[in-house]
Amino acid sequence: MILKCRIPLAAFVLDVDAAFDARVTCIFGPSGSGKTTLLDATAGLREIAAGEIVIDGKILFSSTRNVNLSPQERSIGYVPQEAALFPHLSVRRNILYGEGRKQTGPGSRLELDHVIKLLEIGHLLDRPVKSLSGGESQRVALARALLSRPQLLLLDEPLASLDIGLKERIIPYLRRVRDEFGIPMIYVTHDPVEVLSLANWVIMIKEGRLVAQGIPHEVLMSSLVLSQLDKDQLENVFDAALLDSDVGGGRSRVRLMSGQELFIPYTPGPTNRPLQIGIRGDDILVAIKAPEGISAGNVIRGIVRNIERAGGQAILRVEAGEAFYVRLTYSAIERLRLAAGGAVFLIIKTRSCIVL
Repeated sequence: MILKCRIPLAAFVLDVDAAFDARVTCIFGPSGSGKTTLLDATAGLREIAAGEIVIDGKILFSSTRNVNLSPQERSIGYVPQEAALFPHLSVRRNILYGEGRKQTGPGSRLELDHVIKLLEIGHLLDRPVKSLSGGESQRVALARALLSRPQLLLLDEPLASLDIGLKERIIPYLRRVRDEFGIPMIYVTHDPVEVLSLANWVIMIKEGRLVAQGIPHEVLMSSLVLSQLDKDQLENVFDAALLDSDVGGGRSRVRLMSGQELFIPYTPGPTNRPLQIGIRGDDILVAIKAPEGISAGNVIRGIVRNIERAGGQAILRVEAGEAFYVRLTYSAIERLRLAAGGAVFLIIKTRSCIVL
């Protein structure tokens, strides 16, 4: 996809020039950086001063070729931050509105029953939309967008208005959409966890300018981006498989893709159930000797690969099968005499491992 837009705004000029080919591309950045404007321009809802937008060889907009397809001609499904369902229609009729706007993009093979089953909304079909929770509304809006058979799916911070518990329940549905359908997605967010959980590619913009793009872990853990993240935004996100659970002990054991095992809070489910585990970089302690007599459930030996200094903080990248990112103070780095190539032990409480 080619996404090249120049749009004068009140505070700055949005000027982005990016090309990418990924299943899910996240547009990431702080509030007010122009993310939603860029999404609206892609959908044909915002006037562009100059640029070019091309999806799978189809030109949607080109200032040099005098092409500007209407929103209806772009074969795009749009899920806004607020679900924007029709309040006078039932869930079923909202979804069927999307079904009635069939297109011929990668989603042309989608079937109504399959989408309803995938998003687990069959029990909601006859309910009025006013009775839906925030998470239910987002799933219904996603179903409606999918059933328009889009060539591209746009999602504008769909989880921003939800609390943490609801976010954790909705992310798996978005991953199902990503993995089961061949529809490329552009996903706007300011939350690194959502980027790491969903995206194959990330574009970071700030004040209308593209400041970084690439593979999510590489971009989000670069010194350029780390210096701009809030204190609680440094996250480690890992794919894992559930090995076993001990309800009496209150914990479960999982295996990461590298083979590294972790104890997490008790999580029911069948053996080998796929999970995603999140660990905040501030919740990991570092020791230079193997600790003894501690309550933390996880002690992992690793090698320091890199130390980034940015924004008054230090970020360690520790290789322990997986790459773990840890935030420390400069004084901790100096006190422990940490350096690239040195062996360390990561100490992670069981309850610091969050199932996403």
